[in-house]
Amino acid sequence: MCLAKNIVGAATLTGVLAIANLATVKAGDSSSVWRPMKPLYAISFDVGRKHVLSYFLSKEGVCDLSMIVADRPDEAPGGNEVPGLETVRFEAVIEGGKTARFDTAEGNSLEYACPMGAQMMTVRRLNQVALSAANKERP
Repeated sequence: MCLAKNIVGAATLTGVLAIANLATVKAGDSSSVWRPMKPLYAISFDVGRKHVLSYFLSKEGVCDLSMIVADRPDEAPGGNEVPGLETVRFEAVIEGGKTARFDTAEGNSLEYACPMGAQMMTVRRLNQVALSAANKERP
């Protein structure tokens, strides 16, 4: 039963990622460029060791965002070409005219903007660098 669930989950993820490949933002793309998203059209990003698939629904002036996060195939543990079967789904409601940022443990972020009317969204990948106290200039 557990094996069947894993196979179905892997097949579903593979299908979703294949469909999303039409709007894939490659890792070499400029990270601060805003990319447009239409309702129910997925866009996918490589963010560090993770692959993120995002789509949204427009509901009463808000963007109902869904993000599915999985390991990148080239970052699979043990050198396997097949990513781990574990996926995580995040959902967020973003009001029209607002933005939301989702950070990763590796210092990368995805920032989503929902304009007034929620008829489209924009998303961009950010690479953040933190300074340690030792690197700050002293007065």
